[in-house]
Amino acid sequence: MNSPRRGRLIRAITRPPFRDELGRKGWFERVSRARPHIVRRLNLKIAVWPQWPRPLRVAFLSDFHVGSHSGDVKRLQAIVAEAAKFAPDIALFGGDYVNLQPLGGGRVPPLVTAGILGALLAPCGRFAILGNHDMEYGAHEVTAALRKHGMIVLDDAQTTFSFQGRTIWIVGIPDGKVTRPSARALLAQLPAEPALVLAHDPVWFADLPAGPFLMLAGHTHGGQIKLPGIGILSNASKAPRRWSHGLIAEHGKHLYVTSGLGTSNIPLRIGVAPEIVLMEVSGSP
Repeated sequence: MNSPRRGRLIRAITRPPFRDELGRKGWFERVSRARPHIVRRLNLKIAVWPQWPRPLRVAFLSDFHVGSHSGDVKRLQAIVAEAAKFAPDIALFGGDYVNLQPLGGGRVPPLVTAGILGALLAPCGRFAILGNHDMEYGAHEVTAALRKHGMIVLDDAQTTFSFQGRTIWIVGIPDGKVTRPSARALLAQLPAEPALVLAHDPVWFADLPAGPFLMLAGHTHGGQIKLPGIGILSNASKAPRRWSHGLIAEHGKHLYVTSGLGTSNIPLRIGVAPEIVLMEVSGSP
């Protein structure tokens, strides 16, 4: 099924716009509880990055799918409060804010989710991209909600921020299910200067040139279901499975793929915990 037709079908089943600010799950309440999340802390040193007096602190949250579990609104509030204690310099949001599971309710409006994320303050800025679920829900509505609460939404676009007197590039590539020449050109034209590349789908790692770049991606949920002796069944991406979760360094390139916070299709994770990512980034000696 092509993407536009699939999007129309999903919209018909889930009936956007969403209006349930509490994300009620009805009789799914007992069977759709989220697994406890973990805090993934990373200390990364990348060649050519500045060796600041202290590293750049980055909070990275992705794949929220708010409403995919019981009590998701309060859960996200607690997660944002936990990330805020890290006192990030920059906050990055990797897309998929809405819950498009066909059953179980939890239809939380994007404006509610954006309002909660807006409580995560970061002096160097808060940057967001959209995921494929946001595109299917309605890109304009999700983008407007994020911008209303202070997020800079990057759509195949780049900008800069300043930290301790140095300029760092930041690039945003949304979605991932659609191959776009504009995104490929954006990556190919990156200057050989330190840059954070926020991509919803790790498939874009293939187009990232070698250099002082750190790509942060989501979309895969780390596979969401990982069976002993078998591994993950699918990463929902055209990216190779070795790019499904964790820190990847290949051919002078760096990628971190988060397992995210929510679930899609079914409210179930096996062997893959949800996570928030708190990282410190600086230059290597």
